[in-house]
Amino acid sequence: MRTIKCKNNYGDIVELPEAKFQPRPSVYAFLINNGKILVCKNKSNGKLWFPGGGIEGRETPERALLRECAEETGITDIDIIRPLATLQNYFYYEPEDLAMNAKLHFFVCYTNCTQVIPDEQIQDDEARGLHWIEPSKISPEDLCDLNQEIHFLLCSLTL
Repeated sequence: MRTIKCKNNYGDIVELPEAKFQPRPSVYAFLINNGKILVCKNKSNGKLWFPGGGIEGRETPERALLRECAEETGITDIDIIRPLATLQNYFYYEPEDLAMNAKLHFFVCYTNCTQVIPDEQIQDDEARGLHWIEPSKISPEDLCDLNQEIHFLLCSLTL
């Protein structure tokens, strides 16, 4: 039986049967305002991540991105500028015993809004501590998954 090594939501490496992994298309926003990007902290591991999540049913990636951003940040005034990259990631979410073969679609987005919702209103099990930060202040070690690849994407942004 073929297995795949991946990270779980705590940042540990786990090895699982390939057949356990389910496809999960997802979208994430590099949401920019005044030279800063909006990030959140993952509750499980304290690492930084970006507003977004799974594409549901027949949603377009853009529609899913706007929905996920509204649920996780409260921001609804978002301009999607362009797709930036699509990355593949195998991931295991232990609390629900979910192994995911995720396609992560990253988009460059702008907003004029800086006000975000408080943690208790975020409609996500993992996202907490929303805050704006200069991308240059984010190191690969600050990121929870695909550290080097995502750091490269951040460095490629023109704000």
